[in-house]
Amino acid sequence: MQFTWKAAMNGYTEKDWRDFVFFSANVQHLLGIHQLDIQQNLHRAAINFSRRQAETDATKFLLEDKTYWISPERAQFILSFHFGYYRAVPAFLVQRGYKLCIPVAKEVMLQQSQHYAALLGDRWQKQVVFLEAEDPHLFFKLRQQMDLGYHIFCYLDGGVNAAKDFQAQKLSEIPFLNGSIKIKHGILSMAFLLQKNITVLIAKIAAENEPIVICELSHWFENWFPSARQFKDYFSRIIYEDFEETLLEYPEAWEAWLYLHKIMSPSSDVATWPATNRIISFSMKEKQLLLDKFTYLSYPL
Repeated sequence: MQFTWKAAMNGYTEKDWRDFVFFSANVQHLLGIHQLDIQQNLHRAAINFSRRQAETDATKFLLEDKTYWISPERAQFILSFHFGYYRAVPAFLVQRGYKLCIPVAKEVMLQQSQHYAALLGDRWQKQVVFLEAEDPHLFFKLRQQMDLGYHIFCYLDGGVNAAKDFQAQKLSEIPFLNGSIKIKHGILSMAFLLQKNITVLIAKIAAENEPIVICELSHWFENWFPSARQFKDYFSRIIYEDFEETLLEYPEAWEAWLYLHKIMSPSSDVATWPATNRIISFSMKEKQLLLDKFTYLSYPL
């Protein structure tokens, strides 16, 4: 019997099925996976990994250093992705004496403060500074903190709390995997204007009881481009191309699959979409809707 979404949705709550429906659209655009059962398996794996990552005590991370282009003394931009045990990246940095300035959404600042207090104890306020990501004067405040020796740390792929921030900014479309995504790259513009080095770090997936390897995914140290626009257009593509190889090895470890439709608007060639795999049903506030997964538009039944 052919596997259909009508049969599959019976095993989910209304919210869980709705979350899966949008996840399904995300991976269909970027991974080219059209089979619903394979999408379901990947969704379960992504949910399980996300929970395992969140429940891991960051103070007990066993870390291995495979970095070469960064040092605590020279302030630069250090970027990462919500991939793997991604909380290990800032944990690695602060444990090795880096001072971090982290732009975060206002609504999660308290939560982040508590996280670093647990990680560093009483000294956390001397080593970590938070700035409101929505602050219109953010550039000048980042420059001030870098002059004081703080590295700027942030995640390139935003987060579940960053959807409003992404919607408010002008986004640029770049090729990614089997399709394309829209990204913000204001942080790259700031690095160019301040003439600071950029290093992208990632926490590689480790086997149980093995150390999490922190390594460099990309590095840029000579801003020889004539304009910020040319620099950010070029380097953003390089970063995401470098990320593709790691992502394809462990696709379930990228947390952004769960909210990609909110922040990066995935798209792909309509010619690769069979008509039978575009439409799927879900419920919202007890109303039944049909989602066109290609356009992310929904229609009432």
